[in-house]
Amino acid sequence: MKHWWKILGVLLVLYSLLTGLTVPVGPGVATIIPEQIDLSEAAYIDIKGYNADLRSGANVWLKTGNYYIEANKVENKDPNTLRAHFDISGKALPDSLIGGQFTLFVSTETDGLFGLPGAVRVDQSGADAFDRPEYISDLKPEVVKSDGFKFPFRTVLYETIRNLNFHVPMWFAMITMLFVSFVFSNLFLVKGNKRHDRLAMSFVMVALMFGLMGLATGSFWARFTWLTFWTKDPKLNGAAIGVLMYVAYFILRSAIDDEDKRGRIAAVFNTFAFPLFIVLIIVIPKMEGFSLHPGSGDTVGFSQYDLDNSLRRVFYPAVLGWILIGTWLGTLSARINHLIKKAE
Repeated sequence: MKHWWKILGVLLVLYSLLTGLTVPVGPGVATIIPEQIDLSEAAYIDIKGYNADLRSGANVWLKTGNYYIEANKVENKDPNTLRAHFDISGKALPDSLIGGQFTLFVSTETDGLFGLPGAVRVDQSGADAFDRPEYISDLKPEVVKSDGFKFPFRTVLYETIRNLNFHVPMWFAMITMLFVSFVFSNLFLVKGNKRHDRLAMSFVMVALMFGLMGLATGSFWARFTWLTFWTKDPKLNGAAIGVLMYVAYFILRSAIDDEDKRGRIAAVFNTFAFPLFIVLIIVIPKMEGFSLHPGSGDTVGFSQYDLDNSLRRVFYPAVLGWILIGTWLGTLSARINHLIKKAE
């Protein structure tokens, strides 16, 4: 079938849109109070869950390195809140653990294992020497595996984590379209075939569409997670400059009447614009010391802290689907431009 890849692109995009909007976010720890405890005496932690059934069968423990400190007692304050009691007074922690950040884990019969990394700072004063008492274990407790297909819960992100399947594929598709345009511009400079110039222009047009959608979805995401639509971030500013740079590509084309001259100058512009675009959105943000954007500056990307593959099951089809749709739109736009030229 001649147009199989177009059908595949449509199906993948529909799958990613429907699945990305309907798959529930998994259970997680929304907040804990307090964030620091002293285990020289009996202490407790109130744990507020998110999309979690905390009414029965919950176990709670703190973890750092290979050590686990399990709660002595867990009780329900309400259907969404647990109180975990820790009482190891009179028994000492090793010096290397005192003052450190512990991850808090919860395991329930319904939802399985979930937690909050670096949630609790643990102190202990006036304790005797560490003697590996029974409340510390280097064996991971057995937990129930959560059933069903769910997106991972992340603090701050909450339900907006599903936007990863819409925002990031826009930029993958844009970069791909710009690379295709870059190739056609170089082919035009080498062979002088006007068809290559039309294809280069068409793919830049489609890339700009993806870029604008990427800026829009990113701006709304920032509003919910950073409480502002825009901030002085190297990734955001680089993306905005890159989009404006390709807007200038069309302004340059419209300013030149001679078709051959317009094609050559635009091709040269495109040849230099694509590497500069990569520097603006990838290289410079990586070199910056601080960034709010995942995968830039001192932050890590989703791939480095996602605990499962549920996001990838929607993200990769979305990327491939939008690239196929973009390729279809680019070739279709080039054919329309060719027919308009023939009709003139």
